[in-house]
Amino acid sequence: MSLQSFTRPYPTISLRILFIICFCQFPWTPALSATPIENDPKGFFGSLWGHSLRERSDLKQIDSLNSLQIYTIKLGAPQLGSIELESVKLYTIDGKYVRALFHYKGEATHNSLLQYLENEFGKSNDPYGSMIRGQQYNWRGPDTEIALTYHGFRDRGILAVESRIYAPLLLDSLSSGTL
Repeated sequence: MSLQSFTRPYPTISLRILFIICFCQFPWTPALSATPIENDPKGFFGSLWGHSLRERSDLKQIDSLNSLQIYTIKLGAPQLGSIELESVKLYTIDGKYVRALFHYKGEATHNSLLQYLENEFGKSNDPYGSMIRGQQYNWRGPDTEIALTYHGFRDRGILAVESRIYAPLLLDSLSSGTL
C-alpha cells in the first residue's frame, strides 16, 4: 500500500498523525542540537584523533579486548588546564584514538570545567535538564564532539570527548560483537 493511497481516504487522520509527530519532536529539538566548536582541536588530552597512544610515555594500557584498548595516565590525577579530575580513560579501536572519558566530583570542579570548556570551545547553549536531575552541555565540531554531564544529587560529573570520524568504529565494534 502506498502512502498516497493511505492519505486519500483518511486525510484528517494523516494530518493528525503528522501533527502529533511534529509536536512530539518539538521538545527534543534543542537536546539534539549542540554548541558549534569555534576551534575544533581535532583531538584531545594531548593526542590527535586516529593516532596511536602506544608511544605516549605518560599513559599505561589498563584493558584490552580484541580491537579495543583502554589507557589511563600512569601517575597522579588527570588535569585539564589547572583543573584536577578524578580519572581518565582513553579509548582506541584498532590502535586509533577515538574517545576520552573523564570523571570528576564536586560542583566547584564542574563549574571550573564548564568555564574551561567555554573558554576553549565557545560559550555553551543553555544546559539540558536541571542541576538535581543532571545538566548536560554539548559542543560539536567537524572532528570533535564534547558532552559535559553533571548530576547534582550525586555530586558527580562526566566529560566525554570523542572523534566524530573514528567513534563510530567503536559503536560498530560493539554492535557487531567483534570486541
